[in-house]
Amino acid sequence: MKKLVLAASFFVIGSASALAADLPARTYTKAPPIVQPVYNWTGCYIGIEGGGNWGHGRSVGDGLNNGVPTAAPAGTLKASTDVSGGVVGGTIGCNYQVNNWVVGIEGDGSWFGSTGTSATLAPFNSAFNESLSNNWLATVRGRAGFLARNDLLLFGTAGGAFTNLRINELDPATGNGAIESHQLAGWTAGVGAEWYFAPSWSAKFEYLYVDFGNKNYFAFTPTGCCTLQTTHLTDNLVRVGVNYHFNWAGPVVAKY
Repeated sequence: MKKLVLAASFFVIGSASALAADLPARTYTKAPPIVQPVYNWTGCYIGIEGGGNWGHGRSVGDGLNNGVPTAAPAGTLKASTDVSGGVVGGTIGCNYQVNNWVVGIEGDGSWFGSTGTSATLAPFNSAFNESLSNNWLATVRGRAGFLARNDLLLFGTAGGAFTNLRINELDPATGNGAIESHQLAGWTAGVGAEWYFAPSWSAKFEYLYVDFGNKNYFAFTPTGCCTLQTTHLTDNLVRVGVNYHFNWAGPVVAKY
């Protein structure tokens, strides 16, 4: 009986071994490659942006009131006014990429709610307040940057800046005063970062310093309330935005 059991066992083991030998070898498959987009920065884009500003207006007297010399000599500080507010608008631009470098041009136009008020300083009539306000801003700038990653551009920017500046000089007690508005042209420079967060879409952050230069106000006022002055306006902008890109090409490669 034992011999019969042993014989049966050997038969089963032998049959299993033969069957295993006939099976095909196990096939090992590589995991599918991770496909990541390779963003192409060459092309044009449009976008929206918004943020805030803080700046300063400095007015000095020019020594004349309606052409008549004043007691305060030319160059005397008349008013020093901090301004601040919000900004929101649109942008349009084009880029060209060479390896990891990106150059381009960008323009924007924005509503600009920047305001500030201060009292005029002695020896000028300190009963008067000087209020500064802007309601629009435009810039045209060149941009140049380096790709820290395929989807992340670090850039510098510089160009021209344009705005209007309205100055209201008023004695609140008497209502005597004058209002004058001029368009200003200056320069701007700053830095920023832009990140592709989806195909054709990017988000950006930028800081701009703006210098609008000097402008004369109140060369003549009907009531003789206000002396001729030169006002120098500077500003700082912090903006965030979202752009949609009309890229000329958008390759996708496999990364193993």
